[in-house]
Amino acid sequence: MSGLILCTKKSDIPYKITDSNTNIYSIEELAYYLYNNAYFVDDSFFTEELVNYIETKLKLKKVSEKLKFAIKQKMDFTEKVMIVITGSMYYTESEMKSFEKELKSISSKSMLERMNARAKMLYENNKLLGAKIVYENILAGTSQTKQEKPEKGFYADVHFGMAKILCRMFYFKEALEEFELAYSLDDSDDILKAIVNTKLMMKKTESAEVDFSKEREIDSNLVDECELDFRDLVRDIKLSGEYESIERIFTYDGRRNLDEYYDNMQAVIGGWKEEYRSEIS
Repeated sequence: MSGLILCTKKSDIPYKITDSNTNIYSIEELAYYLYNNAYFVDDSFFTEELVNYIETKLKLKKVSEKLKFAIKQKMDFTEKVMIVITGSMYYTESEMKSFEKELKSISSKSMLERMNARAKMLYENNKLLGAKIVYENILAGTSQTKQEKPEKGFYADVHFGMAKILCRMFYFKEALEEFELAYSLDDSDDILKAIVNTKLMMKKTESAEVDFSKEREIDSNLVDECELDFRDLVRDIKLSGEYESIERIFTYDGRRNLDEYYDNMQAVIGGWKEEYRSEIS
C-alpha cells in the first residue's frame, strides 16, 4: 500500500487481505483499501476474522459491534463498507457522501461488471495504465466465476474500452484489433466509426496504407462522414491558437537565440512527458 496514511490506532500484527496479498495495520488503512477497491470486494469480505481483528487488535469495539449487527441483520454491502469508512474518520463528509452514492450504484453488479465500471472510471480520470490492467484481468478471466456468464455485449464493451486506451497510448494497430474484436461481438455504428477513425489516424500519423473497402460495404455513408469529420478536425486543430503557439515553438526561424529555442521546446516536451506519466501511473 503506497502513500502516507495517518493512523489513530495501529496494530503490530497485520490483517492480511488474501485476495490482493495486502496487509493492513489500522482502521484507516482498511478504509483506504475499501475506498479504492470497492469494485473488487463483496459481502464475503466481512468475515468473522476481520471483525475480531477490528475488536481485539485495533481496539475499536464500537466499529466491530456495528459490523456484527450489520452482518446479523444481513444489511447490504454498502452499509457494511460505510461502517468502516465512517469509523475511520479518514475521509471528509463530502468524500463519504460521494463514495456512498457510488457504492449504491455498484452494489447490485456482478464482480466482472464492477471491474468494468472501475476500468471506465479510471479511464475517465486519465489513469490509463490502471484501466488497462483491469481490462486485461477481465479478458484473462482471472475473476470470472462459474455463475458469471456475461453476454457478448459485455465483452464488446471491454474490448472497446481497451481499444480506446491503446489509441490514447498511440498503439493504433493494436487498438484497431481490439475495435474489430468489439465489432465482431456488437456491430454498432459507434464501434464502426471507431474502426474508421483509427484507420484514419494510422494513415495520418504513420502514413500507413489503409483499406476501407470492408467498412464501405457495411455503410459507405458512415465512412464518408468520418472522413469529412476527420478532415474538419485536423483543420480546426491547425487553426487553433494552441497549435499555432506550439508550431512557433518548434519552428526555428534563425532569428531567435538557439538556447532559448531549445529551452522552450524542452519545456513543452517536458509537459507532455509529465502528462503521459500521470496517465500511465
